Amino acid sequence: MTSRVQNDSRASAFVAGLGRYDRETAKKLSLAMWRKLSITERAALASYWAFWARSKQLPPAGNWKTWGFLTGRGFGKTISLSNFVNSEVEAGRARLVCLLAQDEASSVDIQVLGPSGLIATAKPTFRPQWEASALQLVWPNGARAYVRTPEVPGKIRGLEYHLAWASELQSWPTVQRQEALDNVFLSTRLGAARVVWDATPKRRHPLLKLMLEQHEMSPGTHAIVRGSIYENAANLGEGVVDELARKFGNTLRGKEELDGLMLDDAELSIVKQDWIDRARRRAPEKFSRRVVSIDPAITNRKGSDETGIVEVGLGPDAQAYVLSNRSGKIDANAWAEIALQIYVGNSCDLLIAETNKGGSVIAQILRSLAQTRGLEVIVLGRGERPPSIRLPGKVIIKEVYARGAKEERAEPVGMAYERGRVSHAIGADLASLENTLCEWEPTPGADSPGDLDALVHAVVELLELDINPTPAPAVAFQGIGEVAKKILAPPASANISAVFSQLKGRSPRI
Repeated sequence: MTSRVQNDSRASAFVAGLGRYDRETAKKLSLAMWRKLSITERAALASYWAFWARSKQLPPAGNWKTWGFLTGRGFGKTISLSNFVNSEVEAGRARLVCLLAQDEASSVDIQVLGPSGLIATAKPTFRPQWEASALQLVWPNGARAYVRTPEVPGKIRGLEYHLAWASELQSWPTVQRQEALDNVFLSTRLGAARVVWDATPKRRHPLLKLMLEQHEMSPGTHAIVRGSIYENAANLGEGVVDELARKFGNTLRGKEELDGLMLDDAELSIVKQDWIDRARRRAPEKFSRRVVSIDPAITNRKGSDETGIVEVGLGPDAQAYVLSNRSGKIDANAWAEIALQIYVGNSCDLLIAETNKGGSVIAQILRSLAQTRGLEVIVLGRGERPPSIRLPGKVIIKEVYARGAKEERAEPVGMAYERGRVSHAIGADLASLENTLCEWEPTPGADSPGDLDALVHAVVELLELDINPTPAPAVAFQGIGEVAKKILAPPASANISAVFSQLKGRSPRI
């Protein structure tokens, strides 16, 4: 033990001494001194993280409570935090540690057994042992790290911890992520009670926004490191960074995953992420109406538009619930199959089809496929309303020809989101659709994505926002004023029981 401390001390002195020289001189001296070190001393230096780390990879000074890395991939987040955890355990400041990634397997593979994990970065004389059956990591001094998962938030609170390491926050499961992070903070309450975390930026991610807000309010208490993959290029494979830069370059994904930038909503977007998050709810068990809306592309060739396929339901509370998004580059037979599967499998009462690109061919494709499944297709006439009840064995199609500027068609739906009348169902995979809503800017002449158009048609139908009336030569276009009034008005379909249901559990306001 004494010899190891002496070797560590000499390695520390070696590092400190280099700080007096410029880069080139220090490099020459380091090579000369390296040759003079014994094998034991070289091993001690190899495990001395402060020598190899960049300044951004070392823990902040002061009495901080959280320390996080919000950087591009390949920055060196994992190796930084695994070295910190090992040092805190060896110093006796962390006897109970909580480890979390997006799931148990990721935590084990990355935080424990990975090339930059806790076992790999530990000193040879203080290497922990992995107990797979118990999902525990045990160090020579008896300290333990427990693998937990945000998939089961309640289990995080089973113990108290001195230190918690929450990894890949941007990938935690949507439904449980907030409860899981809350439980991490509630459970980490022993000793210095510190939480360290890492993430790659993801647009409008609520957990990352929360951590940034904490940092802005108290940077000394909640430290965050920002940086890009380019800062760690010397430690990555030859040519890797250049290849990634060529592939992703100046794209939104490149700005997040390579540059480490935290992007926000587009300035002119019709919907804001805060509106979506505020109105997000669990879908009701029953719907008064349920539709699948498609904006089909005729081909799936390179350069073709994406086909929008979005499912939306109208709840008993007169709220529109976005339930699924199956949009993508899909050929005609495939999008027709998906639309009919949703219609039949989820007991929809209407299939809305935009006909701008395909005209009557859209209904023909759907009718042909429906007949092979023993279904009858009924296409509504102009101005004809769908049946008030679902008709078994029949597919009711409403054709929509979108007229006017796209920004004018989308704006009333944006207003509905702002007023909280549209909810994204908790647990539904709507990340791509949310990106579209918060990034598409309704500038004159701008092409709108298929998923946005499909959503607009569905919400307009269910909330009865008549933004595309039958043209009448004697009546000029009236704009969206009436639509705004309709959005602001109490929903006509809300009944007394629904109102009392919403009021249940609320304290009266005086």
